[in-house]
Amino acid sequence: MKTKLLYIIVLSTFLVSCDKDYLDITPKDRIVSDAVWSDANLVELYVNGLYQGIPHGFERHMWAKYTDEAYGDNTWLTGTWNPDNISGFGQNSNWIDYYERGYQYIRQANVFLSEIEGSAVDAASQPELIAQVRFIRAFIYSNLIWRYGGVPIVEGVFSLGDETTFSRSTYDEVVDYIVADLDAAMPNLPDMYAVGDANLGRATQHAAMALKSRLYLYAASDLANTTADVTKWELARDAAKAVIDLNAYSLEADYGSTFLQENNEQIFVRTFNTTTGHLVTFLNTNHTYGGWGGWGGRNAPSQNLVEDYEMTNGELPYLDDGSVNPASGYDPQNPYVDRDPRFYATVIYQGDEFRPELRPASDPAYDVSQEASGLDGDGNPIVTGTVGIDCYKVNGDNSRTSYSMKKFIDQSLPISRSNGGYPQPWIFFRLAEIYLNYAEAQFELGEQDIARQYVNMVRARVGMPDIPLAVVDAELEDRIRHERRIELAYEGHRFFDVRRWKIAPDVESKDLRGVDIFKMPDNSLLYVDKVLIERPVWDDKFYYIPIPRSEINKDTGVTQSPGWD
Repeated sequence: MKTKLLYIIVLSTFLVSCDKDYLDITPKDRIVSDAVWSDANLVELYVNGLYQGIPHGFERHMWAKYTDEAYGDNTWLTGTWNPDNISGFGQNSNWIDYYERGYQYIRQANVFLSEIEGSAVDAASQPELIAQVRFIRAFIYSNLIWRYGGVPIVEGVFSLGDETTFSRSTYDEVVDYIVADLDAAMPNLPDMYAVGDANLGRATQHAAMALKSRLYLYAASDLANTTADVTKWELARDAAKAVIDLNAYSLEADYGSTFLQENNEQIFVRTFNTTTGHLVTFLNTNHTYGGWGGWGGRNAPSQNLVEDYEMTNGELPYLDDGSVNPASGYDPQNPYVDRDPRFYATVIYQGDEFRPELRPASDPAYDVSQEASGLDGDGNPIVTGTVGIDCYKVNGDNSRTSYSMKKFIDQSLPISRSNGGYPQPWIFFRLAEIYLNYAEAQFELGEQDIARQYVNMVRARVGMPDIPLAVVDAELEDRIRHERRIELAYEGHRFFDVRRWKIAPDVESKDLRGVDIFKMPDNSLLYVDKVLIERPVWDDKFYYIPIPRSEINKDTGVTQSPGWD
Protein backbone atom coordinates (compact mmCIF):
# COMPACT_ATOMS: atom_id res chain seq x y z
CA MET A 1 0.00 0.00 0.00
CA LYS A 2 2.52 2.57 -1.17
CA THR A 3 0.24 5.05 -2.90
CA LYS A 4 -2.10 7.49 -1.27
CA LEU A 5 -5.71 6.40 -1.25
CA LEU A 6 -7.55 8.54 -3.79
CA TYR A 7 -10.60 6.32 -4.32
CA ILE A 8 -10.11 5.94 -8.05
CA ILE A 9 -12.24 3.10 -9.30
CA VAL A 10 -9.58 1.43 -11.39
CA LEU A 11 -11.77 -1.65 -11.46
CA SER A 12 -14.63 0.16 -13.14
CA THR A 13 -14.95 -2.57 -15.74
CA PHE A 14 -15.71 -4.95 -12.89
CA LEU A 15 -17.59 -2.78 -10.42
CA VAL A 16 -19.91 -1.09 -12.89
CA SER A 17 -21.19 -4.49 -13.97
CA CYS A 18 -22.69 -5.13 -10.53
CA ASP A 19 -26.42 -4.91 -10.15
CA LYS A 20 -27.76 -1.70 -8.70
CA ASP A 21 -30.05 -3.39 -6.19
CA TYR A 22 -28.51 -5.85 -3.77
CA LEU A 23 -31.79 -7.11 -2.39
CA ASP A 24 -33.25 -7.76 -5.83
CA ILE A 25 -30.98 -10.84 -6.06
CA THR A 26 -30.45 -10.52 -9.80
CA PRO A 27 -26.69 -10.59 -10.35
CA LYS A 28 -25.73 -12.21 -13.62
CA ASP A 29 -22.33 -13.25 -12.24
CA ARG A 30 -20.10 -12.80 -9.18
CA ILE A 31 -19.75 -9.02 -9.86
CA VAL A 32 -16.13 -9.35 -10.93
CA SER A 33 -14.14 -11.73 -13.01
CA ASP A 34 -12.27 -14.55 -11.31
CA ALA A 35 -9.18 -12.84 -12.66
CA VAL A 36 -9.47 -10.28 -9.86
CA TRP A 37 -9.02 -12.86 -7.13
CA SER A 38 -6.01 -14.34 -8.88
CA ASP A 39 -4.17 -11.00 -8.86
CA ALA A 40 -3.24 -9.49 -5.48
CA ASN A 41 -2.93 -6.00 -6.96
CA LEU A 42 -6.46 -6.15 -8.36
CA VAL A 43 -7.79 -7.33 -5.01
CA GLU A 44 -6.28 -4.29 -3.35
CA LEU A 45 -7.80 -2.04 -6.00
CA TYR A 46 -11.13 -3.72 -5.37
CA VAL A 47 -10.88 -2.72 -1.70
CA ASN A 48 -9.95 0.83 -2.72
CA GLY A 49 -13.14 0.97 -4.78
CA LEU A 50 -15.25 0.00 -1.77
CA TYR A 51 -14.34 3.27 -0.04
CA GLN A 52 -16.51 4.97 -2.66
CA GLY A 53 -19.50 3.55 -0.84
CA ILE A 54 -19.00 5.79 2.21
CA PRO A 55 -21.05 8.99 1.71
CA HIS A 56 -19.08 12.24 1.77
CA GLY A 57 -20.26 15.85 1.70
CA PHE A 58 -18.62 17.23 -1.42
CA GLU A 59 -21.41 16.38 -3.82
CA ARG A 60 -23.10 19.09 -5.86
CA HIS A 61 -25.92 19.46 -3.34
CA MET A 62 -24.53 19.38 0.17
CA TRP A 63 -26.60 18.12 3.10
CA ALA A 64 -26.83 21.69 4.43
CA LYS A 65 -29.48 22.58 1.84
CA TYR A 66 -31.74 19.86 3.27
CA THR A 67 -31.69 21.58 6.67
CA ASP A 68 -32.12 25.08 8.05
CA GLU A 69 -28.42 25.72 7.44
CA ALA A 70 -28.73 26.66 3.78
CA TYR A 71 -30.93 27.28 0.78
CA GLY A 72 -30.30 25.84 -2.64
CA ASP A 73 -33.43 26.17 -4.76
CA ASN A 74 -34.74 22.84 -3.56
CA THR A 75 -38.10 21.39 -2.61
CA TRP A 76 -36.86 19.12 0.17
CA LEU A 77 -38.02 21.25 3.08
CA THR A 78 -41.42 21.77 1.48
CA GLY A 79 -42.14 18.07 1.98
CA THR A 80 -42.70 17.11 -1.64
CA TRP A 81 -40.40 14.09 -1.43
CA ASN A 82 -41.95 10.64 -1.12
CA PRO A 83 -41.27 6.98 -2.04
CA ASP A 84 -41.96 7.74 -5.71
CA ASN A 85 -39.43 10.53 -6.12
CA ILE A 86 -36.90 9.95 -3.33
CA SER A 87 -34.40 8.37 -5.70
CA GLY A 88 -34.05 11.80 -7.30
CA PHE A 89 -32.37 12.89 -4.07
CA GLY A 90 -29.79 10.15 -4.37
CA GLN A 91 -27.65 8.89 -7.18
CA ASN A 92 -24.84 11.13 -8.42
CA SER A 93 -26.06 14.36 -6.82
CA ASN A 94 -26.12 13.74 -3.08
CA TRP A 95 -26.48 10.93 -0.61
CA ILE A 96 -29.97 11.48 0.79
CA ASP A 97 -31.42 8.36 -0.84
CA TYR A 98 -28.75 5.82 -0.04
CA TYR A 99 -30.68 2.56 0.09
CA GLU A 100 -29.83 1.14 -3.31
CA ARG A 101 -26.25 2.36 -3.34
CA GLY A 102 -25.63 1.23 0.23
CA TYR A 103 -26.68 -2.35 -0.46
CA GLN A 104 -24.75 -2.36 -3.72
CA TYR A 105 -21.56 -1.75 -1.75
CA ILE A 106 -22.57 -4.14 1.02
CA ARG A 107 -22.85 -6.86 -1.62
CA GLN A 108 -19.43 -6.00 -2.97
CA ALA A 109 -18.04 -6.17 0.57
CA ASN A 110 -19.67 -9.56 1.12
CA VAL A 111 -18.27 -10.87 -2.16
CA PHE A 112 -14.81 -9.80 -1.06
CA LEU A 113 -15.16 -11.53 2.31
CA SER A 114 -16.28 -14.74 0.59
CA GLU A 115 -13.41 -14.72 -1.93
CA ILE A 116 -10.40 -13.32 -0.08
CA GLU A 117 -9.29 -16.53 1.62
CA GLY A 118 -8.82 -18.29 -1.71
CA SER A 119 -7.36 -15.28 -3.49
CA ALA A 120 -3.82 -14.56 -4.56
CA VAL A 121 -3.30 -12.23 -1.59
CA ASP A 122 -0.74 -13.77 0.76
CA ALA A 123 -2.02 -14.91 4.13
CA ALA A 124 -0.05 -12.26 6.02
CA SER A 125 -1.72 -9.42 4.08
CA GLN A 126 -5.26 -10.71 4.22
CA PRO A 127 -6.20 -9.67 7.80
CA GLU A 128 -5.73 -5.95 7.20
CA LEU A 129 -7.68 -5.99 3.94
CA ILE A 130 -10.46 -7.90 5.65
CA ALA A 131 -10.44 -5.38 8.48
CA GLN A 132 -10.72 -2.47 6.03
CA VAL A 133 -13.73 -4.08 4.37
CA ARG A 134 -15.40 -4.76 7.71
CA PHE A 135 -14.93 -1.10 8.66
CA ILE A 136 -16.38 0.05 5.34
CA ARG A 137 -19.36 -2.27 5.71
CA ALA A 138 -19.92 -1.01 9.25
CA PHE A 139 -19.87 2.61 8.08
CA ILE A 140 -22.33 1.81 5.28
CA TYR A 141 -24.75 0.10 7.67
CA SER A 142 -24.45 3.09 10.01
CA ASN A 143 -25.50 5.42 7.23
CA LEU A 144 -28.42 3.16 6.41
CA ILE A 145 -29.87 3.07 9.94
CA TRP A 146 -29.40 6.81 10.36
CA ARG A 147 -31.59 7.29 7.29
CA TYR A 148 -34.07 4.43 7.43
CA GLY A 149 -34.07 3.05 10.97
CA GLY A 150 -33.66 -0.70 11.30
CA VAL A 151 -32.67 -2.29 7.99
CA PRO A 152 -32.03 -5.83 6.72
CA ILE A 153 -28.71 -7.37 7.73
CA VAL A 154 -27.39 -9.27 4.73
CA GLU A 155 -24.19 -11.28 4.93
CA GLY A 156 -24.54 -13.90 2.20
CA VAL A 157 -23.79 -13.59 -1.49
CA PHE A 158 -26.80 -14.61 -3.52
CA SER A 159 -26.89 -15.70 -7.14
CA LEU A 160 -29.51 -15.64 -9.87
CA GLY A 161 -32.25 -18.10 -9.02
CA ASP A 162 -31.71 -18.05 -5.27
CA GLU A 163 -35.01 -17.72 -3.42
CA THR A 164 -34.84 -15.63 -0.30
CA THR A 165 -36.59 -12.74 1.39
CA PHE A 166 -35.37 -10.08 3.77
CA SER A 167 -36.86 -8.36 6.76
CA ARG A 168 -35.80 -5.35 8.74
CA SER A 169 -33.72 -5.98 11.82
CA THR A 170 -34.34 -3.61 14.71
CA TYR A 171 -32.23 -0.50 15.11
CA ASP A 172 -30.46 -2.02 18.12
CA GLU A 173 -29.79 -5.29 16.27
CA VAL A 174 -28.09 -3.41 13.46
CA VAL A 175 -26.06 -1.38 15.97
CA ASP A 176 -24.87 -4.60 17.58
CA TYR A 177 -23.95 -5.99 14.15
CA ILE A 178 -21.99 -2.84 13.28
CA VAL A 179 -20.12 -2.92 16.58
CA ALA A 180 -19.24 -6.58 16.04
CA ASP A 181 -17.79 -5.71 12.62
CA LEU A 182 -15.76 -2.87 14.12
CA ASP A 183 -14.52 -4.98 17.03
CA ALA A 184 -13.44 -7.70 14.62
CA ALA A 185 -11.68 -5.18 12.39
CA MET A 186 -9.79 -3.11 14.95
CA PRO A 187 -7.03 -5.57 15.99
CA ASN A 188 -5.91 -5.83 12.37
CA LEU A 189 -5.93 -2.11 11.58
CA PRO A 190 -3.09 0.35 12.24
CA ASP A 191 -3.72 2.80 15.05
CA MET A 192 -3.60 5.85 12.78
CA TYR A 193 -1.77 7.36 9.85
CA ALA A 194 0.24 10.51 10.37
CA VAL A 195 -0.46 13.64 8.34
CA GLY A 196 1.27 13.20 5.01
CA ASP A 197 1.33 9.40 5.14
CA ALA A 198 0.62 7.84 1.75
CA ASN A 199 -2.09 5.67 3.31
CA LEU A 200 -4.01 8.49 4.95
CA GLY A 201 -7.69 7.89 4.22
CA ARG A 202 -7.65 4.16 4.85
CA ALA A 203 -9.44 2.63 7.81
CA THR A 204 -7.67 2.75 11.16
CA GLN A 205 -8.39 1.69 14.71
CA HIS A 206 -8.99 5.30 15.65
CA ALA A 207 -11.46 5.76 12.79
CA ALA A 208 -13.37 2.71 14.02
CA MET A 209 -13.41 4.15 17.54
CA ALA A 210 -14.72 7.49 16.25
CA LEU A 211 -17.45 5.71 14.29
CA LYS A 212 -18.45 3.93 17.50
CA SER A 213 -18.70 7.29 19.25
CA ARG A 214 -21.18 8.68 16.72
CA LEU A 215 -23.01 5.36 16.41
CA TYR A 216 -23.61 5.07 20.14
CA LEU A 217 -24.52 8.76 20.45
CA TYR A 218 -27.25 8.43 17.83
CA ALA A 219 -28.45 5.15 19.35
CA ALA A 220 -28.76 6.78 22.79
CA SER A 221 -30.74 9.78 21.52
CA ASP A 222 -34.50 10.17 21.77
CA LEU A 223 -35.42 8.98 18.28
CA ALA A 224 -33.77 5.56 18.61
CA ASN A 225 -33.71 5.21 22.41
CA THR A 226 -37.46 4.97 22.88
CA THR A 227 -37.16 3.46 26.38
CA ALA A 228 -34.72 6.12 27.65
CA ASP A 229 -32.18 3.39 28.42
CA VAL A 230 -29.41 5.13 30.38
CA THR A 231 -26.89 2.38 29.56
CA LYS A 232 -26.92 3.60 25.96
CA TRP A 233 -25.68 6.98 27.14
CA GLU A 234 -22.96 5.23 29.11
CA LEU A 235 -21.83 3.49 25.93
CA ALA A 236 -21.82 6.84 24.11
CA ARG A 237 -19.82 8.45 26.91
CA ASP A 238 -17.26 5.65 27.05
CA ALA A 239 -16.82 5.51 23.27
CA ALA A 240 -16.11 9.24 23.06
CA LYS A 241 -13.78 9.19 26.07
CA ALA A 242 -11.81 6.31 24.55
CA VAL A 243 -10.99 8.50 21.54
CA ILE A 244 -10.14 11.49 23.74
CA ASP A 245 -7.85 9.39 25.92
CA LEU A 246 -5.77 8.42 22.91
CA ASN A 247 -4.15 11.86 23.18
CA ALA A 248 -3.32 11.47 19.51
CA TYR A 249 -5.25 14.47 18.17
CA SER A 250 -5.52 18.18 18.95
CA LEU A 251 -7.70 21.07 17.90
CA GLU A 252 -6.19 23.14 15.13
CA ALA A 253 -5.26 26.64 16.25
CA ASP A 254 -7.15 28.20 13.35
CA TYR A 255 -10.72 27.01 12.87
CA GLY A 256 -10.96 27.97 9.19
CA SER A 257 -7.81 26.14 8.14
CA THR A 258 -9.04 22.96 9.81
CA PHE A 259 -10.99 22.17 6.63
CA LEU A 260 -8.45 23.13 3.99
CA GLN A 261 -5.72 20.53 4.39
CA GLU A 262 -4.86 17.42 6.35
CA ASN A 263 -4.05 18.16 9.99
CA ASN A 264 -3.86 16.68 13.48
CA GLU A 265 -7.50 17.38 14.37
CA GLN A 266 -8.75 14.98 11.73
CA ILE A 267 -9.33 11.36 12.74
CA PHE A 268 -10.67 10.01 9.45
CA VAL A 269 -10.99 11.77 6.11
CA ARG A 270 -11.58 11.14 2.48
CA THR A 271 -8.59 12.38 0.53
CA PHE A 272 -8.68 14.09 -2.87
CA ASN A 273 -6.22 15.72 -5.22
CA THR A 274 -6.49 18.14 -8.14
CA THR A 275 -6.84 15.27 -10.61
CA THR A 276 -9.48 13.23 -8.78
CA GLY A 277 -10.96 15.99 -6.69
CA HIS A 278 -14.31 17.62 -6.05
CA LEU A 279 -15.93 20.91 -7.10
CA VAL A 280 -16.70 22.40 -3.71
CA THR A 281 -15.17 25.79 -4.51
CA PHE A 282 -16.84 26.20 -7.90
CA LEU A 283 -20.20 24.94 -6.69
CA ASN A 284 -20.34 27.22 -3.67
CA THR A 285 -18.82 30.47 -4.90
CA ASN A 286 -21.30 33.10 -5.98
CA HIS A 287 -21.64 33.97 -9.65
CA THR A 288 -22.45 37.60 -8.89
CA TYR A 289 -20.71 40.46 -10.74
CA GLY A 290 -18.82 38.30 -13.19
CA GLY A 291 -15.64 38.14 -11.16
CA TRP A 292 -16.17 34.84 -9.39
CA GLY A 293 -17.81 32.53 -11.89
CA GLY A 294 -19.24 29.88 -9.60
CA TRP A 295 -22.61 28.31 -8.87
CA GLY A 296 -22.97 29.76 -5.38
CA GLY A 297 -26.75 29.61 -5.25
CA ARG A 298 -26.77 25.90 -4.46
CA ASN A 299 -25.78 25.79 -0.79
CA ALA A 300 -26.21 29.40 0.34
CA PRO A 301 -26.13 29.97 4.12
CA SER A 302 -29.51 30.90 5.55
CA GLN A 303 -30.30 33.89 7.72
CA ASN A 304 -31.47 31.31 10.26
CA LEU A 305 -27.91 30.02 10.56
CA VAL A 306 -26.37 33.49 10.53
CA GLU A 307 -28.57 34.63 13.41
CA ASP A 308 -27.40 31.69 15.50
CA TYR A 309 -23.80 32.92 15.53
CA GLU A 310 -23.26 34.62 18.88
CA MET A 311 -21.69 37.99 19.39
CA THR A 312 -18.16 37.87 20.77
CA ASN A 313 -19.55 38.52 24.25
CA GLY A 314 -21.40 35.19 24.08
CA GLU A 315 -24.86 36.67 23.60
CA LEU A 316 -27.14 35.84 20.69
CA PRO A 317 -28.14 38.83 18.55
CA TYR A 318 -31.87 38.10 18.85
CA LEU A 319 -34.16 37.00 21.65
CA ASP A 320 -36.62 34.14 21.22
CA ASP A 321 -39.41 36.59 20.36
CA GLY A 322 -37.42 37.94 17.42
CA SER A 323 -36.47 41.24 19.00
CA VAL A 324 -32.87 42.39 19.27
CA ASN A 325 -31.12 41.17 22.39
CA PRO A 326 -30.12 44.39 24.20
CA ALA A 327 -27.30 42.59 26.04
CA SER A 328 -25.66 41.55 22.78
CA GLY A 329 -24.68 44.90 21.32
CA TYR A 330 -26.06 43.78 17.96
CA ASP A 331 -26.96 46.41 15.36
CA PRO A 332 -29.28 45.09 12.60
CA GLN A 333 -27.91 47.73 10.21
CA ASN A 334 -24.33 46.71 10.96
CA PRO A 335 -24.97 43.00 11.45
CA TYR A 336 -21.59 41.39 10.80
CA VAL A 337 -19.49 43.11 13.43
CA ASP A 338 -18.18 41.30 16.53
CA ARG A 339 -19.57 37.87 15.73
CA ASP A 340 -18.28 34.44 16.74
CA PRO A 341 -15.06 33.97 14.70
CA ARG A 342 -16.51 30.79 13.22
CA PHE A 343 -19.01 32.97 11.36
CA TYR A 344 -16.20 34.66 9.43
CA ALA A 345 -14.70 31.26 8.57
CA THR A 346 -18.00 29.77 7.40
CA VAL A 347 -19.99 32.52 5.65
CA ILE A 348 -19.21 35.01 2.90
CA TYR A 349 -21.21 38.12 3.78
CA GLN A 350 -21.65 41.73 2.73
CA GLY A 351 -18.31 43.50 3.15
CA ASP A 352 -16.28 40.30 3.56
CA GLU A 353 -12.75 40.06 2.21
CA PHE A 354 -12.95 37.18 -0.26
CA ARG A 355 -10.66 36.76 -3.27
CA PRO A 356 -9.92 40.49 -3.57
CA GLU A 357 -7.83 39.86 -6.67
CA LEU A 358 -11.04 38.86 -8.48
CA ARG A 359 -12.87 42.10 -7.85
CA PRO A 360 -13.85 43.87 -11.06
CA ALA A 361 -11.75 47.00 -11.59
CA SER A 362 -14.95 49.03 -11.57
CA ASP A 363 -15.77 47.80 -8.06
CA PRO A 364 -12.55 47.98 -6.02
CA ALA A 365 -14.47 47.81 -2.74
CA TYR A 366 -16.13 44.42 -2.68
CA ASP A 367 -19.85 44.99 -2.31
CA VAL A 368 -22.55 42.37 -2.73
CA SER A 369 -25.29 44.99 -2.54
CA GLN A 370 -27.01 46.52 -5.54
CA GLU A 371 -29.73 49.01 -6.14
CA ALA A 372 -33.04 47.43 -7.05
CA SER A 373 -32.79 45.83 -10.49
CA GLY A 374 -28.98 45.70 -10.36
CA LEU A 375 -27.33 43.29 -12.80
CA ASP A 376 -24.89 40.47 -12.35
CA GLY A 377 -21.89 39.71 -14.54
CA ASP A 378 -24.12 38.12 -17.19
CA GLY A 379 -26.44 41.10 -17.28
CA ASN A 380 -29.16 39.30 -15.34
CA PRO A 381 -31.00 41.01 -12.49
CA ILE A 382 -29.75 40.24 -9.01
CA VAL A 383 -32.60 41.84 -7.06
CA THR A 384 -35.89 42.95 -8.54
CA GLY A 385 -38.86 44.73 -7.08
CA THR A 386 -39.24 47.45 -4.48
CA VAL A 387 -37.35 47.49 -1.20
CA GLY A 388 -39.11 45.07 1.14
CA ILE A 389 -41.72 44.10 -1.47
CA ASP A 390 -41.43 41.06 -3.76
CA CYS A 391 -37.67 41.18 -3.85
CA TYR A 392 -36.03 38.07 -5.25
CA LYS A 393 -32.88 36.92 -6.95
CA VAL A 394 -33.46 35.66 -10.47
CA ASN A 395 -30.27 33.88 -11.52
CA GLY A 396 -29.95 30.48 -9.83
CA ASP A 397 -26.16 30.81 -9.78
CA ASN A 398 -26.52 33.67 -7.31
CA SER A 399 -27.22 33.25 -3.64
CA ARG A 400 -30.84 34.01 -2.87
CA THR A 401 -30.01 34.52 0.80
CA SER A 402 -27.27 37.12 0.08
CA TYR A 403 -24.64 34.84 1.64
CA SER A 404 -22.26 32.28 0.19
CA MET A 405 -20.40 29.44 1.84
CA LYS A 406 -16.78 30.02 2.83
CA LYS A 407 -16.10 26.89 4.84
CA PHE A 408 -13.97 24.33 2.92
CA ILE A 409 -12.98 26.91 0.27
CA ASP A 410 -9.27 27.48 -0.26
CA GLN A 411 -9.10 31.02 -1.57
CA SER A 412 -5.71 30.41 -3.15
CA LEU A 413 -7.21 28.02 -5.71
CA PRO A 414 -8.80 29.14 -8.99
CA ILE A 415 -12.58 29.22 -9.31
CA SER A 416 -13.23 27.08 -12.33
CA ARG A 417 -15.41 24.14 -13.24
CA SER A 418 -12.63 22.89 -15.47
CA ASN A 419 -10.06 23.12 -12.71
CA GLY A 420 -9.96 19.33 -12.59
CA GLY A 421 -10.92 19.19 -8.97
CA TYR A 422 -10.17 20.64 -5.57
CA PRO A 423 -8.02 18.73 -3.05
CA GLN A 424 -9.51 19.70 0.32
CA PRO A 425 -10.26 16.55 2.35
CA TRP A 426 -13.76 15.69 3.48
CA ILE A 427 -13.65 15.16 7.23
CA PHE A 428 -15.67 12.22 8.47
CA PHE A 429 -14.47 12.51 12.08
CA ARG A 430 -12.49 15.17 13.91
CA LEU A 431 -11.65 15.80 17.54
CA ALA A 432 -14.10 18.70 18.04
CA GLU A 433 -17.01 16.41 17.22
CA ILE A 434 -15.75 13.85 19.73
CA TYR A 435 -15.56 16.55 22.42
CA LEU A 436 -19.16 17.51 21.69
CA ASN A 437 -20.27 13.87 21.62
CA TYR A 438 -18.69 13.42 25.04
CA ALA A 439 -20.26 16.61 26.40
CA GLU A 440 -23.72 15.54 25.27
CA ALA A 441 -23.40 12.06 26.78
CA GLN A 442 -22.10 13.45 30.06
CA PHE A 443 -24.97 15.91 30.24
CA GLU A 444 -27.49 13.11 29.75
CA LEU A 445 -25.79 11.20 32.56
CA GLY A 446 -26.07 14.15 34.94
CA GLU A 447 -22.43 15.28 34.77
CA GLN A 448 -23.16 18.85 33.78
CA ASP A 449 -19.84 20.31 34.89
CA ILE A 450 -17.93 17.88 32.66
CA ALA A 451 -20.29 18.58 29.78
CA ARG A 452 -19.75 22.34 30.14
CA GLN A 453 -15.99 21.83 30.35
CA TYR A 454 -15.77 20.06 26.99
CA VAL A 455 -18.06 22.51 25.23
CA ASN A 456 -15.87 25.31 26.59
CA MET A 457 -12.79 23.58 25.19
CA VAL A 458 -14.33 23.80 21.72
CA ARG A 459 -15.28 27.44 22.25
CA ALA A 460 -11.85 28.35 23.57
CA ARG A 461 -10.23 27.44 20.25
CA VAL A 462 -11.92 30.48 18.66
CA GLY A 463 -11.75 32.74 21.70
CA MET A 464 -15.43 32.56 22.62
CA PRO A 465 -16.26 32.98 26.32
CA ASP A 466 -17.03 29.99 28.51
CA ILE A 467 -20.61 28.97 29.12
CA PRO A 468 -21.30 30.43 32.57
CA LEU A 469 -21.61 28.11 35.56
CA ALA A 470 -25.14 29.40 36.11
CA VAL A 471 -26.23 27.80 32.83
CA VAL A 472 -27.65 24.42 33.87
CA ASP A 473 -30.30 21.82 33.03
CA ALA A 474 -32.43 22.55 29.95
CA GLU A 475 -30.54 25.75 29.23
CA LEU A 476 -27.25 23.89 29.21
CA GLU A 477 -28.72 21.22 26.96
CA ASP A 478 -29.73 23.96 24.52
CA ARG A 479 -26.20 25.39 24.63
CA ILE A 480 -24.64 21.99 23.89
CA ARG A 481 -26.93 21.55 20.92
CA HIS A 482 -26.29 25.11 19.79
CA GLU A 483 -22.54 24.48 19.89
CA ARG A 484 -22.92 21.53 17.51
CA ARG A 485 -24.92 23.74 15.13
CA ILE A 486 -22.14 26.32 14.98
CA GLU A 487 -18.99 24.21 15.27
CA LEU A 488 -20.17 21.51 12.85
CA ALA A 489 -22.06 23.69 10.35
CA TYR A 490 -22.06 22.31 6.80
CA GLU A 491 -20.40 19.06 7.91
CA GLY A 492 -23.48 16.88 7.46
CA HIS A 493 -24.55 16.64 11.11
CA ARG A 494 -27.55 18.97 11.32
CA PHE A 495 -29.93 16.75 9.31
CA PHE A 496 -29.46 13.87 11.73
CA ASP A 497 -29.09 15.95 14.90
CA VAL A 498 -32.50 17.61 14.71
CA ARG A 499 -34.10 14.23 14.07
CA ARG A 500 -32.36 12.25 16.79
CA TRP A 501 -33.15 15.02 19.31
CA LYS A 502 -36.75 15.02 18.01
CA ILE A 503 -36.73 18.81 17.62
CA ALA A 504 -37.25 18.61 13.86
CA PRO A 505 -41.01 19.36 14.09
CA ASP A 506 -40.07 22.80 15.41
CA VAL A 507 -36.82 23.43 13.56
CA GLU A 508 -37.90 22.17 10.15
CA SER A 509 -41.21 24.02 10.14
CA LYS A 510 -39.68 27.47 10.67
CA ASP A 511 -39.48 29.79 7.70
CA LEU A 512 -36.16 29.60 5.89
CA ARG A 513 -34.94 33.17 5.59
CA GLY A 514 -32.37 35.36 3.92
CA VAL A 515 -31.50 39.06 3.80
CA ASP A 516 -31.93 41.62 1.04
CA ILE A 517 -29.34 44.40 0.95
CA PHE A 518 -30.00 47.62 -0.90
CA LYS A 519 -27.71 50.53 -1.70
CA MET A 520 -29.59 53.71 -0.95
CA PRO A 521 -29.21 57.04 -2.81
CA ASP A 522 -26.76 58.28 -0.17
CA ASN A 523 -24.68 55.08 -0.69
CA SER A 524 -25.65 53.71 2.70
CA LEU A 525 -26.83 50.13 2.89
CA LEU A 526 -30.28 49.03 3.98
CA TYR A 527 -30.51 45.50 5.38
CA VAL A 528 -33.92 43.87 5.14
CA ASP A 529 -33.44 40.66 7.08
CA LYS A 530 -35.84 37.84 7.90
CA VAL A 531 -36.84 37.75 4.22
CA LEU A 532 -38.88 34.61 3.51
CA ILE A 533 -37.09 32.27 1.11
CA GLU A 534 -38.98 29.05 1.70
CA ARG A 535 -41.82 27.94 3.94
CA PRO A 536 -40.98 24.42 5.15
CA VAL A 537 -43.45 21.82 6.35
CA TRP A 538 -43.03 18.91 8.74
CA ASP A 539 -44.66 15.52 9.12
CA ASP A 540 -43.48 12.99 11.69
CA LYS A 541 -42.87 10.42 8.97
CA PHE A 542 -39.99 12.69 7.89
CA TYR A 543 -37.93 11.40 10.82
CA TYR A 544 -36.85 8.59 8.52
CA ILE A 545 -36.36 8.65 4.76
CA PRO A 546 -38.63 6.45 2.63
CA ILE A 547 -37.25 3.55 0.65
CA PRO A 548 -37.86 4.07 -3.09
CA ARG A 549 -41.14 2.47 -4.07
CA SER A 550 -39.37 0.70 -6.92
CA GLU A 551 -37.38 -1.22 -4.31
CA ILE A 552 -40.45 -2.10 -2.27
CA ASN A 553 -42.23 -3.30 -5.42
CA LYS A 554 -39.51 -5.86 -6.03
CA ASP A 555 -41.19 -7.88 -3.29
CA THR A 556 -38.05 -8.82 -1.40
CA GLY A 557 -39.98 -8.72 1.86
CA VAL A 558 -38.59 -5.39 3.03
CA THR A 559 -41.18 -3.08 4.56
CA GLN A 560 -41.37 0.67 3.98
CA SER A 561 -39.88 3.17 6.44
CA PRO A 562 -42.13 4.11 9.38
CA GLY A 563 -45.06 6.32 8.43
CA TRP A 564 -44.72 5.91 4.68
CA ASP A 565 -47.18 3.97 2.53
